[in-house]
Amino acid sequence: MKTLVFDTGSIISLAINNLLWILDPLKKSFKGEFYIPDSVKFELVDKPLTTKLFKLEAIMINKSILEGQFLVHEALHVDTLLEHLNQVYTVEGKPLHILDRGEVEALSLVLRLQADAYVVDERTMRLMIEGPELLKTLLEKKLQKPVEMDKKLVKEFLEIVKGVNVLRSTELVLLAYEQGLLNKFLTPQITSETLLDGLLWGLRLRGCSISTQEINDLIKLETNKSLFS
Repeated sequence: MKTLVFDTGSIISLAINNLLWILDPLKKSFKGEFYIPDSVKFELVDKPLTTKLFKLEAIMINKSILEGQFLVHEALHVDTLLEHLNQVYTVEGKPLHILDRGEVEALSLVLRLQADAYVVDERTMRLMIEGPELLKTLLEKKLQKPVEMDKKLVKEFLEIVKGVNVLRSTELVLLAYEQGLLNKFLTPQITSETLLDGLLWGLRLRGCSISTQEINDLIKLETNKSLFS
């Protein structure tokens, strides 16, 4: 069975941009299942339902879960992995807390299910998997201090996540765009380029880690595709 595992941030990005609805047709074309771990459900639904911030999004996401759009997997034991990951980088001898339980439990679920991809918008987790040295550089730039990296822990982690594919909400929205799911928003005034620009900037400004250069490159790529289709 084909599977995607979602982290909290990627679903929030879609929800607050009113794009949760694209997941149903994407899931049908994917012919697989979309999973979230129990801790992600807590972050998406249970916790915000007790507050005012993101309460509306929690209600909408809860509906998606009840309708079977997402399957909720039972809690996984990730205490050791979570502790190790939050000891990889240190500043002045003190470990940096860089990851939370939901992200790590989602990653563990990816490994447990041997999922086709991990959908995560947060830059920190993506760089831990794809470029821990770059993450070190970015942390130093942000903190304006030297950051030490435990190379042994990094090596062990990279062995664990070898072969894990990482996606963002960006890639899912682009896929929906390519499948024509968003054509209903096109008008004489709203061109494909305008629509893409709105979609990608909406995601960036509401949680997805994507650079201005990436946005420009993706718009150019998709526009060129349409010219030769």
